[in-house]
Amino acid sequence: MNLKNLAVAILTLGFSLQLYSQGVIVPNGVTYVGYSLGYTFAVLQNPTNGNPTGFFLDPQGANAFSFSTYTDEGVRVFLVSASDPVSLQGIQTLNYPELTFPNNYVFNNGVPFYVGLYTGEQFPQNGIYPNPLFGWARLVNNSGVINLLDGALEYGGGGIYAGTQTIIPVPEPSVLILSALGGVFLGWRCRRNS
Repeated sequence: MNLKNLAVAILTLGFSLQLYSQGVIVPNGVTYVGYSLGYTFAVLQNPTNGNPTGFFLDPQGANAFSFSTYTDEGVRVFLVSASDPVSLQGIQTLNYPELTFPNNYVFNNGVPFYVGLYTGEQFPQNGIYPNPLFGWARLVNNSGVINLLDGALEYGGGGIYAGTQTIIPVPEPSVLILSALGGVFLGWRCRRNS
């Protein structure tokens, strides 16, 4: 292949990826993008190095989709509702159904739905990612193609509320210590008064 044909192939590939990509840039400059005609979704693990992981919602008919993730660090995907806190606490207490491989899921045509996202740049240890990323995406099944309507990712905090840009802060250690001491004092006072 000569240099001219290679340049044309690269331009064609770049144009087709741009044509088929759907995404949104959220206020903190992070991009969440879906590729490959609406069934492969890339999740940026780090806003500075551009390293993605992702998941697949591959059509198995008009309303059924098989779920899988990349074999790298992967991403855990949960069915959530608007305003649900996508956080480690919610994930650990099993508040949300998790999409798992090789199951199929039914998403009704034209009805938007939310997924919560949880990943990190390193493999999880006991299901917990070091330096986690939390996020959400609002998706819709358009006659057998899953389209991304909007989404947001949050790095280094305690999580994010689905459907919003609102970050869940990580409590400072001093705040946790003061809260614990306050709880102990309150318990001691209640016990003393009874």
